[in-house]
Amino acid sequence: MATAACGASPGDGDDHPDSQGGPVAELTGTVWAPGMAPGLVPPGEEIPIAGARISLVRERPAPIPTTVYCERCLDTTGAALSDAHGRFEVGTLETGDFWLVIEKGQFRLEQPVTLTAGSRALGDVATTLPSELDVAGGKTIPRIAVAAGNYDSIQDILGKMGLGTVGTDGGLTSTGGELDLYRNGGTDLGMAMGTLTQLVGDLERLRQYHIVFIGCASTANTAALRDPQVLRNLRNYVALGGKLYVTDWSGEWMDNVFPSPVTLGASTTGGRTDTPASAYDAATDTWDPTQFGDADGDFYAVPDGEAIDPELRDWLDGQIGPRDDAGGDVGPIDPTAFRVFDNWNWIASTSPIQVGFDPQGQPVFDEPHAWVVGSGAPGAGPGKRALTVTFHPPGCGRVLFSTYHTAPGTHRGLLPQERVLLFLILEL
Repeated sequence: MATAACGASPGDGDDHPDSQGGPVAELTGTVWAPGMAPGLVPPGEEIPIAGARISLVRERPAPIPTTVYCERCLDTTGAALSDAHGRFEVGTLETGDFWLVIEKGQFRLEQPVTLTAGSRALGDVATTLPSELDVAGGKTIPRIAVAAGNYDSIQDILGKMGLGTVGTDGGLTSTGGELDLYRNGGTDLGMAMGTLTQLVGDLERLRQYHIVFIGCASTANTAALRDPQVLRNLRNYVALGGKLYVTDWSGEWMDNVFPSPVTLGASTTGGRTDTPASAYDAATDTWDPTQFGDADGDFYAVPDGEAIDPELRDWLDGQIGPRDDAGGDVGPIDPTAFRVFDNWNWIASTSPIQVGFDPQGQPVFDEPHAWVVGSGAPGAGPGKRALTVTFHPPGCGRVLFSTYHTAPGTHRGLLPQERVLLFLILEL
């Protein structure tokens, strides 16, 4: 379940700490997504950040680890959280020199401020999460690897967030050193650091990244998934705190490694789509590759996508997407009914996964969480099914799976399903 800073709600925090009517000094503003602030995108298409933690501290915080790590819940004492529209108020009982720290996930902006009595509105530059890594300059972003070269161009979304540059068609043209690409079949865009097989075959290399994206592909590099060491590397990466995000036909990178939480529906063309839970034996930490599926399902369009997570729904509500090819606006977005493009498999069911034991020795389970649902999958029957889910395997990390191409072709701006990815990159 999505929560703002581990159980707090936007607006919580010690914004008005004294009993005499409020803080002595106060700052107000709106937190904006990287690359999506006013002046960086067409008017109306700006994207705020909900649930960002804003704090005023006397001492600069310790840096975020540069490699994968176990994230802990942020302490919201004395802090403010931005609301669904990114707005916040944060204050103190004192004046003088402070550090203003704005953070969400591994995106953090730190800057010195001198507070005087009264309220002051911050400009957008001071409240836009960074798109570059400059720790000395107060800008931290996650280290991200993307398996590129096939059908789902997730790197285009990241480029639009400023983690690279994009052309007039919205396609990534350079990474700027803020994004590492690994070839996963097809074209490597001339920017690849190596192959996906090289990445997943080396746990130490995997550990250099906070997030690894493996977008839709068919058979490219999947031979590596029959290597027990590769499977174990991915499990260990997530256990250490890594975030693994895979989409539709690359679902075997989720399903073979962690076969029990998500059951994929059968393809109408036959073949084994799903990898059953029995393919992995937790007691021996071994796999049976003869049971592996390929996650290659059938194409369908979803006319009725719905954000069922309350915080995602409230954040997405009313945002304005890019103009479509016919000149019409995608928006205001209705989070209960939006089109989801390019689905290629479907989720039949989800199952709890044991993650450990409580102090009394009783097993503790994690229930996979659905963020977006929709209908239309061939053979799935009536009703909506989960399209985007996350689950926590044992350890500190998380796995995210979507049944659709996150980036359905090159285009300007961010469609609703691409905004879901932006939300989850920061939320997770």
